Amino acid sequence: METFRALLTVDAEKFSTHRDADLPGVHTEIRDAVERACRDSGLAETWRAVRFLESTGDGLLAALPHEAIPALVHPFPARLQEALADAAPRLRARGLHLRLRAALHFGLVDDERPDAPGISAAVTEVCRLVEAKPLRAALADSHRDVTFVAFLVSAEVFATYVQAGRTGLHASRFTEVAVEVKQFARPAYLHVPVSSARGGGPPAKESSEDAPAPAVPSISGVRISGARAQVAFGNTVRGDLRQDRP
Repeated sequence: METFRALLTVDAEKFSTHRDADLPGVHTEIRDAVERACRDSGLAETWRAVRFLESTGDGLLAALPHEAIPALVHPFPARLQEALADAAPRLRARGLHLRLRAALHFGLVDDERPDAPGISAAVTEVCRLVEAKPLRAALADSHRDVTFVAFLVSAEVFATYVQAGRTGLHASRFTEVAVEVKQFARPAYLHVPVSSARGGGPPAKESSEDAPAPAVPSISGVRISGARAQVAFGNTVRGDLRQDRP
């Protein structure tokens, strides 16, 4: 029997760049991070009781009760960011990096059908969302040691839950983007819990060659200059003032 479900999928950035021997462990890290994020979002029991949960190889696809949508919008993305940030030092020590794209949608799905559970248009659509170029770019254009999650919600989720005020996250925290994947072409809404710039950092120190030249004084339109000049006129002094007496 078809029922309205919240449809959540997560996908690891550059999953296949890891060594083959590391892939099972990375997948386990994905599951652990999502489980922790659900627990920290008040969805521990919901996640334990999930009836439809599939591995996509480099991620997960789950159908949850639609009542979970407000918590999946907020605070789930922030809690997922925290879980991955906490795991990052341990993973880096093993030469691994894990960042996730996540997408949220809802729709009718029969997640208990024995011969073909979870097959529906809504499931196909959430899988298209997680492949969206703007979602991929949100991670690619950010610093890999700062931004660990990029989150995309469908236009339906945004209108019904975010814009309508049914979540703890203000609509201004989302950016509308265009999603075009195969025959799927719709708007969606992007949220990045912790944003950053790729390779961002403090500006480089100014070299002596780039430093602006010191101001050159002028009197009545006449410029006074000279290499390492000592200039004094009235109360204006440039350089070291020295008076030599004969």
